[in-house]
Amino acid sequence: MYARMRTTLVLDDPVFLKAKKRAAELGMTLSEFTTSALRAQLFAQPAAGTPRPTFRMPTCGDPGALHHSPQELSRLRDEGR
Repeated sequence: MYARMRTTLVLDDPVFLKAKKRAAELGMTLSEFTTSALRAQLFAQPAAGTPRPTFRMPTCGDPGALHHSPQELSRLRDEGR
């Protein structure tokens, strides 16, 4: 059983009107349609072969200096850097 929570969503007028129209076409309430659409978006499995989005960490200085071997990291730690 799912817990339900009432909330307020702020939608652009065109999105609201299209959602309300689609819900009526499907014989659903706007609330049911919104829940269904959010579930589909949130729990959808990515298509096979779809690349995962990458995250690039912002860095300063020489990016080559960020790639150290475990031995180099131990040495830097021991030197207090």
